[in-house]
Amino acid sequence: MNSFIPAILRRFRNLKHLTLVDVSAIAGMSPQHLSEIESSKRDPRLSSIERIADAMELTLVLVPEHLAPDVRRYVASQGRIFSISSSMSTSTTESTK
Repeated sequence: MNSFIPAILRRFRNLKHLTLVDVSAIAGMSPQHLSEIESSKRDPRLSSIERIADAMELTLVLVPEHLAPDVRRYVASQGRIFSISSSMSTSTTESTK
């Protein structure tokens, strides 16, 4: 599988301090199967990815290709949105101090 999804799944599983056994039991698959998915030895079905994500309390979102760059920037900025209105309210607040 030539995708970043397996690495993301493993990273989140480790961040949540979950074992292969923990996640695979909730997702309804064997630990071996999950391990093969995470190590890119097996190309999972979308339904398997959904079950793994659900087991780790993650939401799987499909994004139209033309919106992907904006979504990636949003995620990279950790959800911070900068706009003219938020900048103006900050400068207004600072000038009234």
